[in-house]
Amino acid sequence: QELGNIDYVLISHVHYDHCDIPTLKLIAKHNPHVEILSPLGATSLLNKKGLKNIKKQEAGWFQKYKTEKNTLCFLPAKHWSRRSLFDLNKVLWGSFSIASEKIKIFFAGDTAEDLELFTEVHNVFQGFDYCLMPIGAYKPSYVMQSEHVSPKEALNVYQVLKGKCFIPMHYATFDLSDEPLEEPIQYLKQEAKRMDIADELCIIPLGKPFYLE
Repeated sequence: QELGNIDYVLISHVHYDHCDIPTLKLIAKHNPHVEILSPLGATSLLNKKGLKNIKKQEAGWFQKYKTEKNTLCFLPAKHWSRRSLFDLNKVLWGSFSIASEKIKIFFAGDTAEDLELFTEVHNVFQGFDYCLMPIGAYKPSYVMQSEHVSPKEALNVYQVLKGKCFIPMHYATFDLSDEPLEEPIQYLKQEAKRMDIADELCIIPLGKPFYLE
């Protein structure tokens, strides 16, 4: 209820920790002009959940949304989708690019490491100024490796995307896996230092605004 002046809500996929219906209703209540940008298949789900009167758009991979100012495009990710027992991959999943005349942003959503896939993204967009990358929920690796990057893998994807600033996300909130909540950020710092890109990390305290230059 404290978040105002929201133009768009970006839904990368419909897992419960990324598409929470009560939260969306609360955002819409305080931002009546908000529009939801989502993957193919999500509109039907959202309408059934009581969000029928909110403006929405869907897109497939490498498709643009119709927006007035900035250019938003839905992009691939290596993940999956499910809300119940019988809807596996009925809704698409992915990542986003957000571009103004001066700045390009990559928002990864949830993804596993797939350097070939993200090389394809780089070939289209030729680098990003800011990359919002997930770093948590990676243990045990034999379960999580197919759907979530570790901090090291997130840095590998970031380098393939030719990012300039790495903003970590998807950690220290929901307890989804076996690693301690504080481990991902420490692991990230160690790997970034080893890769000599520690100065490219932008670690934002949870809930603190970050203003793009």
